[in-house]
Amino acid sequence: MTSRKLSILAIVAVVAVIAGLWLAGRHTSPPSSESAALYPDLKSELASVTAVRIVKAGGSPALEVKRGESGWTVAERHDYPADEAKLRKLITSLAEAKVLEEKTSNPESYPALGVEDVSDAAAGGVQIELDGPKQPVKLIVGKQAQGAQSQYVRRAGEPKSWLVNKSIDTSSSADQWLRKQIIDVSADRVQSAEVSIGKSKPYSAVKKTRADADFTVEGLPKGKELSSPSAADNFATALAGLTLSDVKAASEVTDPPSARTTIRTFDGLVTEVSGWEKDDKHYVALKTSFDAALADKFKVATADAEKKEAASEEKDAPANAEGAPPTDKSADAAAQPAAPDVAGESTKANAQLNGWVYEIPAYKYEAIFKPLDDLIKK
Repeated sequence: MTSRKLSILAIVAVVAVIAGLWLAGRHTSPPSSESAALYPDLKSELASVTAVRIVKAGGSPALEVKRGESGWTVAERHDYPADEAKLRKLITSLAEAKVLEEKTSNPESYPALGVEDVSDAAAGGVQIELDGPKQPVKLIVGKQAQGAQSQYVRRAGEPKSWLVNKSIDTSSSADQWLRKQIIDVSADRVQSAEVSIGKSKPYSAVKKTRADADFTVEGLPKGKELSSPSAADNFATALAGLTLSDVKAASEVTDPPSARTTIRTFDGLVTEVSGWEKDDKHYVALKTSFDAALADKFKVATADAEKKEAASEEKDAPANAEGAPPTDKSADAAAQPAAPDVAGESTKANAQLNGWVYEIPAYKYEAIFKPLDDLIKK
């Protein structure tokens, strides 16, 4: 082999090595800071967010959740309190979103991903906007990709679209962003319920003591009896975990209520519930108060029982090894939890309840306003 051929082979080998190194560098080079995070600075500016808006197809504003002195509220529902956990999850998902892959920059291909401008009446996605951060956040959120944690997005005003590693909440109906809990009165607290529905005869479901397993019903028609001993026990859970489906300002409801129920607890909480049925929907308004006399009545009975039990235990208990009397239980008594502040509970509840009428699930409405005929043996 001539020296000329050897030189040519050596040059080819060097070129091959250089090309291999270059290709390896292309495949292993880290992504740019732009492609690593969708909004690089947002994570450090979460506290600066003051409003979240969602805009639907046609440029129609669907939702505005804004932060005020009393917390986050939903503008489309007369500034009713927002579900802050849901809101936090949305903002955090935007701050933590990282680019998995660059997608199309061709506007003709945007509809396939749902990332066309929302000014288009046929747009498939929504635009999420955040006020407050230094870097404007206006993100068009399109279709879910294959896999639970990926979605197509495009920053408004930019040609490139992206696949990101987050599933972003695009629910745009105002009722979906409301704080759901209305009131929560546990079953063991409920002492009685007085029910009046339309022109029907009122009745009461009552427990005489905390130890009663079932409610007795006062006001049964002559000769009638309950369908079962537990027929009225639904009142125990009528206000347990009561949540809303939607909410109206009380000023929007001008019709008189068609039903009323007053639920009392052994510790003195009184909840007056007014009800309406309209267009297959069920609405309630609530007002609470504190009945000190009711609380004292059952508190005295409980205290007497505890004294008798303590006296009995002291009489029957043996002396200790040194012959000393049984240990004084005053320390144990001091360790017992403090009595609940029911008056304070009522004040706090009314601060939320006043001025609102709640749409609630039908099964909850039926539990609160149970017709007497439904309790009677046929």
